[in-house]
Amino acid sequence: MAQPNQSSNNFHIAMFPWFAMGHITPFLHLSNELAARGHRISFLVPKKAQLELQHLNLHPNLITFHTITVPHVEGLPEGTEIASDIPTSMLLSIALDLTRDQIQGFLKISVAVTFK
Repeated sequence: MAQPNQSSNNFHIAMFPWFAMGHITPFLHLSNELAARGHRISFLVPKKAQLELQHLNLHPNLITFHTITVPHVEGLPEGTEIASDIPTSMLLSIALDLTRDQIQGFLKISVAVTFK
């Protein structure tokens, strides 16, 4: 496999898809295309999705999975992380909204490290 093109014009991109495999998978395909051009990707997903998709990461040196903990929301079965875990994903959107602090914290740290 060819080595990705590394230059000072490369980006560090955070991917935060909706927690459904039909959304996460295309985001990973896009991440592979971006990584092939030398861009670094931080892929923010629940552990279950990471385990299911890790084998599709064609550039593990540039695409890094970061585990997001999906908070429990009343009415969701315990351990729900992705839409396929439940018959309807309405309550999952509430849980996804509750990851805001995790995402903001990750982005603040990433920006601080990038511009150090």
